[in-house]
Amino acid sequence: MVESVTLFYNENCTDCLRARDDLARIMADRHITFSAKEATTNVSNRDLLILTSGQVGTPVVLVDKREVVGLDRQRLQRLLGVDVGQDHPAHW
Repeated sequence: MVESVTLFYNENCTDCLRARDDLARIMADRHITFSAKEATTNVSNRDLLILTSGQVGTPVVLVDKREVVGLDRQRLQRLLGVDVGQDHPAHW
């Protein structure tokens, strides 16, 4: 069972913002802790992104510390055990 999900996003990325809202709703429905961290202007969040995932770009989702780079729908569904919508980027 998933305990926590963290999304690192860019506030200027419409796909990231849509994913933030969708994941927040999906995780709330399942009572899973969700946090969204803006990593473009917030240096602490950017440092945490690099430390936890080795990535410098967004979006990155951490599902119980397992990384999903670029909103990979199939990997997210496999890790979360729930349909997350259509493929990135056009439909998130």
